Amino acid sequence: MTHMPNLSCIICTYNRADYLADTLQFLIKNKYTGHVEILVVDNNSTDSTRQIAYRFINKSVKGPVIRYVTENKQGLSFARNRGIGEANAPVLLFLDDDIRVEENFLESWLTFFKKNPSVPAAGGRIDVQFDDPRPRWLSSYLLPLLGYHNHGSEIKPYPRKSYPFGGNMGIRKEIFDRFGMFDTELGRIGKKLTASEEKEFFNRLKEASVPLIYVPNAMIWHRVNKQRLTKEYIRRQAVGLGQSLAIQVQSRPFSEQVKTIAAESAKWCASVILFLFYTVTFRFSKGWMLLRFRKWIADGFSSYRSNQQS
Repeated sequence: MTHMPNLSCIICTYNRADYLADTLQFLIKNKYTGHVEILVVDNNSTDSTRQIAYRFINKSVKGPVIRYVTENKQGLSFARNRGIGEANAPVLLFLDDDIRVEENFLESWLTFFKKNPSVPAAGGRIDVQFDDPRPRWLSSYLLPLLGYHNHGSEIKPYPRKSYPFGGNMGIRKEIFDRFGMFDTELGRIGKKLTASEEKEFFNRLKEASVPLIYVPNAMIWHRVNKQRLTKEYIRRQAVGLGQSLAIQVQSRPFSEQVKTIAAESAKWCASVILFLFYTVTFRFSKGWMLLRFRKWIADGFSSYRSNQQS
């Protein structure tokens, strides 16, 4: 007899077969009560992603049910939306394809949603695991770019301006029926590092006073390799953030656009203060990178606006 899953883990992946294999290996070792499915959504990978997925499908007997689907429309939001449509469980857990977890990770999520039936969405803690040496210029303020997400050790509502990170977030499936899917204009598309699709989605929930809860014991380690520890990668991420910001504000009222510009100006001021702090404490490279990061965001924002007006 086939049991309906209590939890569907959606892993969207693009050309990261080796990391995916490691992620699946950690997940199938988990101990939990209930029924879990793992849904691998392949977003047009050209490496051995398919073979890796079926290798685990063929040997998955006592562990979670593993399924493999492809999404031909390029983009993380398209892949996530495909996963939502394919998932069979009432609770969906979105995970990155390059993570490691402890053996009670899935049980932590299952227990949380079972004990909190009125909570529609939540986010777990994410720590960073550096597979290569951390550059001197990479300050703690840039770690969220690499997935770092830590609001402490207590279960609590998210602060007003915070929201779950996409690499470790649990959402009841019914919420997507009420509020719609992820915006396909946002999110990564192949090697284009646009972003903010989960932020835009969670803002819809916040505007409707839907509670979002932080769950620290549902923790993952997000692996970071040398390709992500380059200034060029940070630049591409920053430009993508700026472009995503421009996409989000273009249809908002003028007053909202002014608020967005004011918020970005405040972040500029904070970056300048941090630059001065790092400089006087003989860590100039960290401060200089923060200023460059802020400029790259502005470049992405202005380039998108210019393209729309031309």
